[in-house]
Amino acid sequence: MSKRRASKDVFVPNKLPRLDKCNSNIISLLLSRLNGKELPNKLCGLDNQYQSLFTLLRQTVSSGESNSCLLYGNRGTGKTVLINTVLRDLRRLYPEFCIVKLNGLTETTDRLALSEIARQLVTEQQQQQQRSFTSFADSLEYILSLLKSGTKTSLPVIFILDEFDLFAQQPKQTLLYNLFDAAQSAQNPMAVIGLTCRLDALDLLEKRVKSRFSHRQIYLFPTSTLDEFMNMTKQTFIIPKHIEGHESFNQSVEELFKNPALGNIVKKIYEVTKDIRLFHKIAYQPVIKLSSQPHLLAQDFVESNLTQRADAKTELLRDIALLELILIISMKKLVEKEITTFNFQMVYDEYKEFMNRTQLKGLGFGMKLYKRAVALKAFENLQLFELIYPVESSGKCPKEYRMVKLMLERAQITEAVLKYDCPSIIKKWGTGGL
Repeated sequence: MSKRRASKDVFVPNKLPRLDKCNSNIISLLLSRLNGKELPNKLCGLDNQYQSLFTLLRQTVSSGESNSCLLYGNRGTGKTVLINTVLRDLRRLYPEFCIVKLNGLTETTDRLALSEIARQLVTEQQQQQQRSFTSFADSLEYILSLLKSGTKTSLPVIFILDEFDLFAQQPKQTLLYNLFDAAQSAQNPMAVIGLTCRLDALDLLEKRVKSRFSHRQIYLFPTSTLDEFMNMTKQTFIIPKHIEGHESFNQSVEELFKNPALGNIVKKIYEVTKDIRLFHKIAYQPVIKLSSQPHLLAQDFVESNLTQRADAKTELLRDIALLELILIISMKKLVEKEITTFNFQMVYDEYKEFMNRTQLKGLGFGMKLYKRAVALKAFENLQLFELIYPVESSGKCPKEYRMVKLMLERAQITEAVLKYDCPSIIKKWGTGGL
């Protein structure tokens, strides 16, 4: 009897929703793209730069030619993606070459840089010898002997110097001089590629260093059109054919990018920064939600965008007391009257005038006028939050008459009032409806 009742009350599906393996692979791929571990299917707008860099490094890897080059471009223009894509494609054709990556933010001295080169360059057998160096000169001599002791048939080495301008600002530029000198000697095949966002990076080099640089330069520019930037963002979500469910997912991506809400988000990023990484930050939350839904939704991007691009001061206003918000609105009203500096007494008078008007109209039911001492304490709290700031030294002036200025824009206050859980009369007053 119990079994028969269970069969009527409980629905057991023949098949579970096909969400586990298919969506798991898609989520894993998309998250890898968003955090930079996985490269995109194709580079958008970088065909010429890719061809130039690929040809340069292929000559080093296949023909034993030593080269040096600088990649220029603003942050977010694709310098790192470009070099990683070229190295990936080279590895497929010529698996035998070594890559040494340095960053000017972490390798702040020549000693640290040489230590990192040794860690990446020295073979396991040489590491087992536990060779120790008594001085910086000894370690430099040893590294240079490794680079200069080979021939054109030796293992090619490609040096990637990210934040190249920081290396150029180090005293004596010893590291750059020796790397360029080793590349110019053309003994061991090697390439030195610098990545920088400073157009004057080459001018930072000393004459002896600059004379050993090949003066090859590749420039990367932000995307020139909105359509190109839109296509770049869309390529982030296109799934390759070898992954199950790619057809339906890619079709849903095409429909997603026809949604005007998503288009407005991409357009705003393009107009402000043209940095696709900002869009990637917004895309994290919608991609994670694929674990409970089959496709990406435009509404998820809208919600994530509001979270990612939330204004810090606006968010702070959501947590202040109601009286403090009322004082902020009073200051906003003074600013609208072209009074940009004011003191507590002026703000409190504006607040009292508002309360008197609402009581006369019978609109302020349930609201009370806070005492002057209580309002002064709230005013001091706003100064502690740095939402208001003194414009001059106080001296012996009483604190209620010390002049301050508001550190918020009127649009920020309006947005905060709309989000704040306060009486409707306060909302109307704060947004200009009263």
